[in-house]
Amino acid sequence: MNSFRTMGGKFARLTVGAALLALASASQAAVEKGTAKVLTVQGSAEVSTDGTTWTALRRGESLREGVVIRTTGTSAADLDLGRNGSRLRVMPNSTVALASLSYEDTGLETVVNTQIDLRQGRVLGQVHKLSSASKYEVKSTKAVSTIRGTRYDISSEGKVVVAEGAVVVVAFREDGSTVTRVVNANETFTAVSGVVTPATESDLSDIGGSASSVPGIVALPPLQSADFDERTSIDRVLLPTDVHISRTQPRSNVGGGTAPTGGTGGE
Repeated sequence: MNSFRTMGGKFARLTVGAALLALASASQAAVEKGTAKVLTVQGSAEVSTDGTTWTALRRGESLREGVVIRTTGTSAADLDLGRNGSRLRVMPNSTVALASLSYEDTGLETVVNTQIDLRQGRVLGQVHKLSSASKYEVKSTKAVSTIRGTRYDISSEGKVVVAEGAVVVVAFREDGSTVTRVVNANETFTAVSGVVTPATESDLSDIGGSASSVPGIVALPPLQSADFDERTSIDRVLLPTDVHISRTQPRSNVGGGTAPTGGTGGE
């Protein structure tokens, strides 16, 4: 009888010890540095590690935390942020710094820390749903946009357009105060007005959204599928929309199965 008690006590201690070890390992999970892979470069774009020396940005290049990317009026670049938040498109006439690219595997979830410093121009992005402890921010001198999982279009002037999901925006006023707003799917916000309004078809055109679509039906196409006309130096990157139909959407809205053009998700 005593031997069984002794064995039971040892087993209990071993179980508790294993659990404590697992918890300690999770709490001591190392923070890893992520990278951004250059998917495509249209036109002439450059990258710098110190903000002074610039080199040509090349397809397939891996970018580390701290680099700065700039595009001309006739160029754009698509990046894959990997574990730090899916796809990012740097639009023409833009300067963007990858201020933070890190992640941590806790054993239960992956916690990411992504900070995009938007110094000039615009960025478009598609971010998959992040864990509750993760942080993905796009910062400019006008506002800080916190993203959980969405398709967005953000400018350095403080305009935020959301095609899917939601973005929390903290805008800075000239008097030093701030205003906080939640921008939901098919909505837009400007730092100047401090007001959230319905997004127009034009607002949503670059991120595959539609003001007449049901949120979640139209998904942002892969960001590397750009239609960029270098011959005519058109400075707008088009995202041809690939429509995904929800199970609850009536067939009458599909238009006979032919995908509409121009970023619309319905009539």
